[in-house]
Amino acid sequence: MADESKRQDQLLETTDCLEAIGTLKNAKNLFFFISFICLLILQAIFWLTPTKYIELPNETAQSNLASVSSMIAKLAVPAKQEAKIETKTQKIEQAAQALTADANAAKTDPNTAAHTKHYPQIKIKFANIAWTIRVCNYLLAVSTIIYSLTLLFAMKISLVGRLGGISHITKAVFVSFLVVVLILPWQLMFKSVLFGVIYTPAELLAVWENFSGYSAGALGLMVMRFSLLWLVVTLLLINAQLRSMRWSKNTLKRLGIIG
Repeated sequence: MADESKRQDQLLETTDCLEAIGTLKNAKNLFFFISFICLLILQAIFWLTPTKYIELPNETAQSNLASVSSMIAKLAVPAKQEAKIETKTQKIEQAAQALTADANAAKTDPNTAAHTKHYPQIKIKFANIAWTIRVCNYLLAVSTIIYSLTLLFAMKISLVGRLGGISHITKAVFVSFLVVVLILPWQLMFKSVLFGVIYTPAELLAVWENFSGYSAGALGLMVMRFSLLWLVVTLLLINAQLRSMRWSKNTLKRLGIIG
């Protein structure tokens, strides 16, 4: 009787541990996916900012200044001269000349009409980029911390339930802690001493606005801070996930679920 009750208790403990492992496994996979996607988005934004597809604040100010200057120049034109230009006869003549020129061009080369079309260029405002950076920073910080805690809980369950795979899960826990340390924005507290993967929109804007005046050493530091550190953190995160997968596989083998 004592042996049977002991076996039943062990079976209940194993079942509870198995349910806990299943929950933690789903949680760690979810937060790993969120962290990985946020890292990819932040790196893509960094390299997309200096391209023509992002409208920086200084470009917006220059376009507004150009529109104001053109308006002033238009107002400076005398009223009589403007009335002469805007007569109906001249408008009709200009439209007829434009249609004739397009028709002649289409006759000579049918492909010119397609080449002369101007398609609207995609422009993303930096305000939208800044909003995306803030959201990704929040999700990245929270998800990596919860990911590390999930691995820590999994290690405790493995120790208590004697489920095996302790070596893999222990290494995964310490690697995930290192990922959290490298991700947090230490530059906001320790300026010019420490920095993390997370960057603010102001930092990104300052880097690319002063890019033309950087020396070779400054360019190297910029690449190391925004790309090499990101690569190291991404590889460490993947390493922690792979080790946790090995732990999960060893645990299932120990329980006899898989061969």
